[in-house]
Amino acid sequence: MRPIDRKERLGCWIAKNPELILIAAVLLTLLSLHYAQQIEMHGMRTEDFVDKGSMLYQTYEHLFKERFATESITVVIEGDDVTAPEVLKAMDRLAVQMESVPDVISVTGISQIIKIAAEREIGRRYIPDEQSAIDTLLLKGDARMLQNILPDRRHTILSIEIPLTLTEGEREEVLRETERAVAMAEFPPGVGVIVTGNAALGVAIKNEMSKSNASLLGASGVLMILALLLVFRHVNWPLLPLPIVFLGIIWTFGIMGLLHIPMTMISMSAFPILIGIGIDYAIQFHNRIEEEFSKGGSIKKAVVETVAHTAPAVLIALAITAAGFFSLFTSTVPMIREFGVLCLIGLIMCYISALFVGITVLYAAERSGNNRKNRKRADASESTVGETTIGRAVRFIVRFSLRRGTLIILLALLLSLAGVYSDTLVPVDTDFKNYMPQDLPPLVQFRHLVDIFGGSDELNIIVQGDDITDPKMLEWMNEFGDYITESRQQVYYVNSVAGYMRMLNNGSIPEDATSTRYLLSIMPSSMKDRYIDGHDTAVMDINIGNALRDLGEEGVDRLIKEMYRDVEWFGVPPGTGVVITGNLVVMTTVIEALTTGRTEMTLFGLVVIFLMLLLIYRDLIKAIVPVLPMLVVIGWMGGVMYVTGMKYTPLTATLGALILGVGSEYSILMMERFYEELKRCNDIDQAMSKASSSIGSALVASGLTTVFGFGALITSPFVITNNFGTVTVLAVIFALITTFTVFPVLLVQLERERERIQRMNTIFDLLRKRCAGAV
Repeated sequence: MRPIDRKERLGCWIAKNPELILIAAVLLTLLSLHYAQQIEMHGMRTEDFVDKGSMLYQTYEHLFKERFATESITVVIEGDDVTAPEVLKAMDRLAVQMESVPDVISVTGISQIIKIAAEREIGRRYIPDEQSAIDTLLLKGDARMLQNILPDRRHTILSIEIPLTLTEGEREEVLRETERAVAMAEFPPGVGVIVTGNAALGVAIKNEMSKSNASLLGASGVLMILALLLVFRHVNWPLLPLPIVFLGIIWTFGIMGLLHIPMTMISMSAFPILIGIGIDYAIQFHNRIEEEFSKGGSIKKAVVETVAHTAPAVLIALAITAAGFFSLFTSTVPMIREFGVLCLIGLIMCYISALFVGITVLYAAERSGNNRKNRKRADASESTVGETTIGRAVRFIVRFSLRRGTLIILLALLLSLAGVYSDTLVPVDTDFKNYMPQDLPPLVQFRHLVDIFGGSDELNIIVQGDDITDPKMLEWMNEFGDYITESRQQVYYVNSVAGYMRMLNNGSIPEDATSTRYLLSIMPSSMKDRYIDGHDTAVMDINIGNALRDLGEEGVDRLIKEMYRDVEWFGVPPGTGVVITGNLVVMTTVIEALTTGRTEMTLFGLVVIFLMLLLIYRDLIKAIVPVLPMLVVIGWMGGVMYVTGMKYTPLTATLGALILGVGSEYSILMMERFYEELKRCNDIDQAMSKASSSIGSALVASGLTTVFGFGALITSPFVITNNFGTVTVLAVIFALITTFTVFPVLLVQLERERERIQRMNTIFDLLRKRCAGAV
């Protein structure tokens, strides 16, 4: 008996232990299903954008968010006259009900303003029954505050403030309580009431994500079934790769739960990607087993040959794909790094599933199938074994490209250079509202709110000093607020403790500390606690309307820098510290990471992949040829994004890494088969022809199933995911095109150059020997 070669040991072990492998797979699946139930759904969080150890995070989370930050549930009231007594009394019933809810900080509306004004006038909080009395009290309210919540007599809002630190469940419960309170408030007929605001948007995102994630996986499965039936039907069990890759996805879900990796708007997009890439492994193993089995012999021999030749090639492809995703770890945006971790875990799980479970299932199914009708006789011509229509088509494309090599390379290079330039003109979008389904009712209602009352984008200035309640400090906050409101067109109004104190003191700041302390003591805690913490820290909320829409991310970044210059020019009292923070400040820091950062990620990925290939092959040609076509694809994609008007988001910023990982895999599998055939025939043209014909069907099947898997992303209601699906589908198609056009030209030309140099060296060696002999 022939001794078992070292390369064949794993294949022999798989063939000998199918029951053990299947039992282990079942146990791992059950364990994964258990841990998958522990996965949490998260919306957009600060730690998704900036590192927890950074000063930006510490300032925003601990100095601002924990002390002052709130978000609002906004109740929009519309009618013929929202200041009518019956409307105001319904608003008051709603406000009183919501003030009793444990997590509500404050409720602000014209009904509360009128009651406070009435208390100052006659010592009793109430809403008059006469319209004239209401109009008189409105005139005595703070004009700036009234302008914000009562732009005209037909529209007003009731703002319910809740802590930004509430959990998703707590926020949703307050929202549901608001909806119940609106129903119980009994607004008069003809008055419209809409519950909206940032908190409602957050809850809607979470709920939509739960539905979208399941539908994405379902759509991926359906589309891949179609792809496999179209391009993989030349094998037995053509749909088998699909359950195999879904098994790897289940294991990935289990690891997510075990490691407490949350499900976010970004991470949920990883699963169609993993299905698209992971199914390639199952297809490659399946295709090679089919090819080997069709040559004759037992299914065990086919398994052993497949594991010996294809498993290392696919493992190298996985390593290179992983290297592409590893470049995501260089990003300064945590959500991008988390996306990379999830992709790496998923790739490994899909490979293990394909290698062990996929091959085992095929082996078990075919053990008694040595007499299949489609089997070739052992003495069949090797050149015709396993060639399919797709394989012949790929062989034709490769031969055509080799004949037009110079034109192919020149055209690809010119388009790539144009794309690289265009990529620098593609804008960045970090406004999460643009990522959501644009027809989502809470978003439509939120935009209706913005159209009437203006935007709610804010910058927040933290002011720290020895005694913030000192009249001079309060006067500084008041004057600085007036200054930036008048001097900056983008600033609509400023809210602070100084503004509320001025409202309580008939429009002016008290001149002595005793008066300020008295006013603070009678100020409602919902007002005071919102803007001052102790005696040393206060916050000023600067409303800048709909700045993200009007100015863009770069415009907001410029405004923040100009605001710092305003503080420096206006001056601050001695011993006072001022820092600008807020959600917009966090978002603008992501811009650089998604512009220069994505370029650095791509370059890092290129270097890592090249060095890894050099380490694996110890051959410069084998290390550089798979990378060059991907540079072409990256350039093309930059041009596509510019021409189609797309923007870079946290997802599309990973495009370079994705192209490197997926595209290099196709090139490597093609290259591995080329050198395998070259060893057999020792002819470059024949080896390329045979390789393209043999592996062409599997690569097209892998590419199309990947395209269909990514295509599921296009069905997502989330715009960020939808756009990402579009660009990844195009990227995979471009990667396949370059694998069958640019890549063969480069590989064949460089191999011919290698042969020429080797022949020259052989001739020189012979000449040296003859010269030495003559001497």
